[in-house]
Amino acid sequence: MTVRSTKVDARTETGEPSPADIARDLKLDRGLGFLVRLLDTRVNVLYEQLTAQDDITPRQFGVLLTLYQQGTLTLTELAKHIRVDRSTLGEMINRMAERSLISKRNNGNDRRSAEVLLAPAGKNALLKIVAGAARLQTALLAPLAAEDRAHFLRCMKLVAEPEQPDGLKDEG
Repeated sequence: MTVRSTKVDARTETGEPSPADIARDLKLDRGLGFLVRLLDTRVNVLYEQLTAQDDITPRQFGVLLTLYQQGTLTLTELAKHIRVDRSTLGEMINRMAERSLISKRNNGNDRRSAEVLLAPAGKNALLKIVAGAARLQTALLAPLAAEDRAHFLRCMKLVAEPEQPDGLKDEG
């Protein structure tokens, strides 16, 4: 016969709940990681629906939009704009260059770095999907009351980028 512990609130030596207590009481559907994953899934589904395509990923869209708005950038500058590490960006840029969405060239100021710029095919692809991508924000925020949307975005930014709270001043 197996004997089960009936201890309701076992504490560790530090006074914290035991791992068993945490595992029993933790609510997955209330966990931030779980909710972020659900939100990410919803973003991706809506992105595909609203842009009516599956060729340009949301990250690639970020690259195209940033290059459209900022012009030619080094990989380091682009990585900072879209918040990805340079190695991930480098692989993505190579794939986008193979598809003629962007162009890469040597940086005349620094031979160790490359510059990237929007190619005509990338501009055309961006302009075909940008309206749908813009509708994505409205669709995602639709469940929230209008007066809660700006606050929700500020909170999301604080959680996503806690080291940069001054960036919130730009948000409306």
